[in-house]
Amino acid sequence: MALASMDVQSASEGFNEFVDNSYEGHMENRFLYVAGNTVSFRTSYDATIPANTWHVGSVSFPVATV
Repeated sequence: MALASMDVQSASEGFNEFVDNSYEGHMENRFLYVAGNTVSFRTSYDATIPANTWHVGSVSFPVATV
């Protein structure tokens, strides 16, 4: 699921785990993922994320000149 787009282009993919207030288990399998100019929420399993769930995290990635 796409969360945001950016005014920069990533030179390669980037990902990192993050925290949230969801009651779902498997925290180690949820990631912020960057590819191109899009930041996405990714899981390695089928998950239903409840409404009003907050997410906090960061991801570092190299950028390319556009």
